[in-house]
Amino acid sequence: MKKNLVFSLVFITGYISNAQELRPFIGLGGFVHLYSFEKDLQSSPAVSLSAGAEYRPFGFFMPEIEANYMFGKFKSREDSNSIANVSDKTFSTVNFSFSPKIALGDYNDNAYIQILPKYIYSIVNAKETINSTSQLGSGATERSTSVSQHNFGLGVGIVINFDTWYSNTLAINLCYNTIRVSNSFNKLNPGTEPVDNVGVYGIEFKYYFGVKRLK
Repeated sequence: MKKNLVFSLVFITGYISNAQELRPFIGLGGFVHLYSFEKDLQSSPAVSLSAGAEYRPFGFFMPEIEANYMFGKFKSREDSNSIANVSDKTFSTVNFSFSPKIALGDYNDNAYIQILPKYIYSIVNAKETINSTSQLGSGATERSTSVSQHNFGLGVGIVINFDTWYSNTLAINLCYNTIRVSNSFNKLNPGTEPVDNVGVYGIEFKYYFGVKRLK
């Protein structure tokens, strides 16, 4: 068993070292949570930070793995009957994803288009702080919860190759995924009317660092 494991690790290491390119990346994005059209809700903005690696075994096929952290403030309808109780809702998601990315065009051109189908495993954390005011004074109650989700995403973007000694590139992607942060807040408030967001869309910037000098 141990021999098989050692052989597998040696094989994988050798295969990666002989690959045409393995590139780490970092990313920054801005996203907005979409809501069901029948509900009068505001969209919730979020900021996204990510890191991962792209692997190009051949030609147009460039799968990548990614770890992502997204955080923001959840906005919902204002209830005029609860002026004394103000609720502050924030959320964060930790996402692990795999994308069998496809390049449309020549990888070595100055720029090319890419398509990013994506599978995402998400841990969604929700936090709600209720500030209440009464004749006895004011106070704050804090609650939090966490749920896990399996999600899917799709993105399209343009990749710009820089004319440097190393194959550094910048990708600008428009993205959509099915992460539903509303599920966590519904779990916090089971006796109230549920809210519903139908996904997340936005823009992200990813910078890829070449680890091999261009020939």
